[in-house]
Parts: sequence; C-alpha cells; structure tokens
Amino acid sequence: MQTADLDIRHYDRIYFLGIGGIGMSALALYCLQAGKRVDGYDRTETDLCRRLAAAGAQIHYTESPECVPADTQLVIYTPAIPADHREWPVVRALGVPVCKRAEVLGACTRPYGTLAVAGSHGKTTTSALLAYLLYETCGCCAFLGGVAKNYDRNFLYAPEAAWAVAEADEYDRSFLQLHPRYSIVTAMDADHLDIYGTVENMRSAYADFMRQTDFEHGGVIIKDAWRSYVPDVPVYRTYGLAPTDGTQVYARGLRVEAGAYRFDYVSPDLEIEDLTLTYPGRHNVENALAAITAALAAGLSAGDIRRLLPGFRGVKRRFDIQYKSASCLYVDDYAHHPDEIAVCLRALRELYPQRPIRVAFQPHLYSRTRDLAAAFAQSLRLADEVVLLDIYPARELPIPGVTARSIGDLIEGRPVHYASLADAFEVLTGLPPMPVLVTMGAGNIDTLVEPLRQYCERQS
Repeated sequence: MQTADLDIRHYDRIYFLGIGGIGMSALALYCLQAGKRVDGYDRTETDLCRRLAAAGAQIHYTESPECVPADTQLVIYTPAIPADHREWPVVRALGVPVCKRAEVLGACTRPYGTLAVAGSHGKTTTSALLAYLLYETCGCCAFLGGVAKNYDRNFLYAPEAAWAVAEADEYDRSFLQLHPRYSIVTAMDADHLDIYGTVENMRSAYADFMRQTDFEHGGVIIKDAWRSYVPDVPVYRTYGLAPTDGTQVYARGLRVEAGAYRFDYVSPDLEIEDLTLTYPGRHNVENALAAITAALAAGLSAGDIRRLLPGFRGVKRRFDIQYKSASCLYVDDYAHHPDEIAVCLRALRELYPQRPIRVAFQPHLYSRTRDLAAAFAQSLRLADEVVLLDIYPARELPIPGVTARSIGDLIEGRPVHYASLADAFEVLTGLPPMPVLVTMGAGNIDTLVEPLRQYCERQS
C-alpha cells in the first residue's frame, strides 16, 4: 500500500506498537474518538497509557505475541520499537498494513487544512498555542508533542473542524509525511545527526518539508534567522522579536510587567496592540508571533487573539513551574538540546536576576551527547551549579567513551556533580539549598518531579 492511499476510516481494529509515546498516544486517542477498537503494547505504564486505557484501549506491558489480536486490520508502530521485539513475527504474519506513526499522522491530517509546526526547538509550545487559539474559536483537531496545560491533553478533537494542528517531527524525516496548508519552522539547529549525518542534510530535509506546503492556498511561516538557509523556498511570513530588513512580523515595545510579557504584534497588514503573554521566556514571545500569524491566516480576528492570549497556560515540562515561594522556585523542562537549555536558563535569569540557579540535566541519546557535548557545556554554564545524570539511551546502544562526563569535563567555572537516576534525589537534596532548581531532559528524569516538588514544599 502507498502511504497516500491510507485511509484510517477503512480500519475498525488497530494495533499500536509503542502506544504510550506522546505522538503515538495522540493517534490512539484519535482512533478511539473515531470509534475504532484500539489495542497496544508499551514497555512502561505511563500516565498517558492509563488515560488511553480509561478511554477504552487494551494495553499490555510485556512483549506478548499472544496479545496481538488475530483480527487486527492495521498496525501502527514507532521507530523506537527494536527490530528484535518479540511481537514482530506475529504482526508481520497478520498480512495487514504495517505503518509508521508519521505515515498515519499524514493520513489522519489529510482531510483537514493542516497547520504543521516544525523546528529543532519551539515546535511543541507553538503547536499548543496555535491549537489553543483555534480550539477556543473555530475548533480544530490537534496532535501535539506535549500535554497542553489548558486541557491536560496532547490531543484535541472537534467533530466539524476544518483545521488540524500537527507537530511536525524531523526525526527519521517524519515531517515529510505531512502536506500542510501552512507550515511553521521555528528553528533548524543541529540535531538528529545520527539520522542526517550532517547539518546540511538536516536543513535540506527541512526545505523539502517546506516545499510540501500548499502554496496556492497557504504558505511558509519561518523565523527570520533561518530564512537564508532556504533561499529557494517561497515564504508567506518571516518573524522575529525585533524588526530587521527581512522580518515581516515582530514584537514592538516588548517589556515585562507584573511577571508577564506585553507587546504589540506587528505585521505587514495588521497591528494588534498591547498583547499579554503570561507564559515565561522571550523565546515564547517568538513562538507566540508564529502561532498568531498562523491563527490569523486561518481566519481568527485581532479581537480573538487579544482575548485569548493571556489565558494560554503552556505545556507540561516546558518551563513548567512546579513550585514557587519567596525562597524557592522549582522549574521542570523537557530541554534536551543545547539551545533549548540556553533559552530556558536565560529566561530564568531575566525573571529572577538575583537568584542562583542549580540545574539537573539528563542527557538524551549517546549520539547527541557525542555530537553536541561542547554546546551542552556552554549552555549549562548559564547555571551556577550543574548536576549531570547518566545518559538516557532511548533507542540507542552505548557508544564507547561517551558518558555524562563528556559534557561535565567541558564545563568550566561551575561546580559539577554526577548522579544516576536512582540516587539523583539524594544528591540534589543533599546539596546546600539554592533559590532556583531546574530539572531538564527528555528521558525519565521526569520521575523526579513529584518527589522534588514535595521536598520543596516541606522545606519552605
């Protein structure tokens, strides 16, 4: 079967290999909403899995070929599932279509006017904000790479929606399965070099993604800093915090007032004065510029934007304030790329300039640690003290000589401590108190969040 021929409406019983991932679970919720029978495997029972089970999915947590339903009509899998997974022989013997998550996302969004958000960082917050703006006005379906705090969900559904918001993942060239009406590109920093080999190859894939935009009815919205890397791609709007020769959308009069960002939205054909964004970080003002531009293109009014923007609560694990008191601030963040770390720490410096910062970071992937160790070290130096956890391997096998110390040995002028996940809580709580604590990483460092939040409450 060609991917373009895939129509989810034709399948009544669907099996998910790796159902608990953030992208897979959104697709599973879509299928459940469409009345499908959903079964699946994941190695860990997460909160997302429990929500799926509550919605009607049948999920098991050990590799059990006998749990694959014999009447399965479609199998959806994530590339994180290893080739030696014990269920593969049974799945292949079914003789039914077996599709990657990205292929199914492309099929699910095809009937809609798709607003696809790509970028090495910023895409989840931008997608969530765009989805929030549309969902609260004209309605939309949304497949998000994080849990939107306004809804406590990573999937939104509106039965008669004309629009779909999709987070466009560059890993494994997944975003090439999407054909958006409008595409947003927030950043093209070096990442996933295990897939692309070189930064040039990665940016070429971004250009291919942008070329799949429906230029007749929509266009490309790209951060101005990246425009020169894709000179042959037509652009609908460029955006950035401040006006430059090429910036078409920018924030005028950006300032911080009472813990919120205030600014005017300025574009070639519209100005919206005195907007308020309560979600912290100047980088999130940039994300808001992109989301507002796409929302306006989808038909929202200036009044819609002004009314709704202050109510956006952000995304779980993106500058997610877990505890705040006069003496202690604890923030959890999904940052797993040097630039994401830097923008988070700079936002904290801007909002709390007099408070020392301790960051606990869990590197994600051996290959990313090897390729970006120096950049990680430079970003982490923005904190006053660093605790490095062991590398979270995800889909990878260890690379000889690559450990958390590959980063720590390059951090100059800052105390660096090391911990496994098992002893990280004891290490962090055994250090002298520091006014700001940040946990960062895309692995399982999030299991520390609740214990650390409770610890902060007890100490304040």
